[in-house]
Amino acid sequence: MNTSDNIVKINLKEYFWSLLEQWKCVVAAGLIFAVLVPVALSLKDIRTRKADQEAVRTLSSMSREEMLDTLNDDERNAVLLDTYLDQLIKNRSSYNDNSIFAGMDSDNFIVLHYSFVVNGSESAQICSAYASALRDSNTVNIVRGTFGDAFKDIDEGYIREMILTSSDGCVDLKVIMPEGTDEAALAEGLESRIEEIHSQIESALGKHDLTFIVSEKQELAYDELAAEIVLKMYDLSILEERYDGVYYAMNDSQRTVLWMLTTSQEEIEAYINEPVSSSIEFSKGRIAIGFVVGIFLYAFIYLVYIVFSSIIQNPDLFAETYKIRSFGTVSNYRYKGISAFIHGKFFYKMHRKDSMGDPAADAAADAVLTACEQKGLNKTGIILAGNMKDYSSQCDKVIKKLKDSSKLEVVKLDGKLSDSSISKLDCVVICAGSGKTKYSNVKDVIRICEYYKKEIIGGIYFD
Repeated sequence: MNTSDNIVKINLKEYFWSLLEQWKCVVAAGLIFAVLVPVALSLKDIRTRKADQEAVRTLSSMSREEMLDTLNDDERNAVLLDTYLDQLIKNRSSYNDNSIFAGMDSDNFIVLHYSFVVNGSESAQICSAYASALRDSNTVNIVRGTFGDAFKDIDEGYIREMILTSSDGCVDLKVIMPEGTDEAALAEGLESRIEEIHSQIESALGKHDLTFIVSEKQELAYDELAAEIVLKMYDLSILEERYDGVYYAMNDSQRTVLWMLTTSQEEIEAYINEPVSSSIEFSKGRIAIGFVVGIFLYAFIYLVYIVFSSIIQNPDLFAETYKIRSFGTVSNYRYKGISAFIHGKFFYKMHRKDSMGDPAADAAADAVLTACEQKGLNKTGIILAGNMKDYSSQCDKVIKKLKDSSKLEVVKLDGKLSDSSISKLDCVVICAGSGKTKYSNVKDVIRICEYYKKEIIGGIYFD
């Protein structure tokens, strides 16, 4: 704002209500950007996709080492780390999706527990043989048959992890039973299997007797499981957080190389050959973003306009800038703030009559009259600074009130001031119109008045 002291003061309340009164322009700006933003984002996506396809096409002709050689040492190490973590995550995710154990309640497990001791020479070797045989494919097939149809096609490894054996002093066998297990069939199958293994081991390692210590169904707490099972439950989220931490620190080149190393050749070929759609995406999210951007951009531009405009738009700034008394503000439109938004100017103009009195104009005229009487001034000039065509009728109301109320001679000076018109006055009242009068217009009037030593008794602001 082109003020005398270059200080800009903005009344935020008035600024807000001024924006609200311009709601049609605000909504129009929002609607325009609701279209422009999706278009701009879609064009950006198309350009980015084409650039990515070209980068992938170039890398696809290289070997693994050649792709890594396009990076410096630090970038290369980060990509190799995430490649390793990616494989761990895929393995862990696959395990979580397919493992019977991973999908069970970890608070406690129902197990069928057998424990027996071996009496005979080489008992340690015999116990070890039992522990090994009780986890072989034959045992797995017995257990699979009792777990139900849901697990009939599951990989052997996922069945085997449900079978826990040890040979520390005695042979210990625990089979974790998921919901739906045929417990009777499982018990019968395991006992038959133990007898079958007994015969086989006697033939190989000599005669021995088995004495059962435990043969029952039990609840087993999670922390009582074998260490190998606990290790398999390594938290997937820890791996994913570590992967993300490295990934988000990468640049675009690293991410492209990483994608090439962790994606199948079929997916790479499909990505390269996929046609890039040139359609514009008008999603709800993008339209909403565009609408909000339009509103904020309009508000920002309007704020910049107020700050740097040379047009007077505020009665307080008008009076404060030129250190002159304000005789008041005369508004063409009576409503302000929320009232202006509710009533609307069109509604107001329909019910407003021209013959209605204007209290603001009367008050301004009374203030001018009182000031002139106190100073003994008889002839005052009402000077309309700048382009005041839109406010001429309002000014006429003030002048009419002055002429009707006293013998004070009032002269209306509109447009370019002449020496003869200024020199005959006792004092002047400067009138400024909101959005029509420039600060330079007021300065010119003040300069002429100072030259002729005419007292400026105050100003009237028209809104």
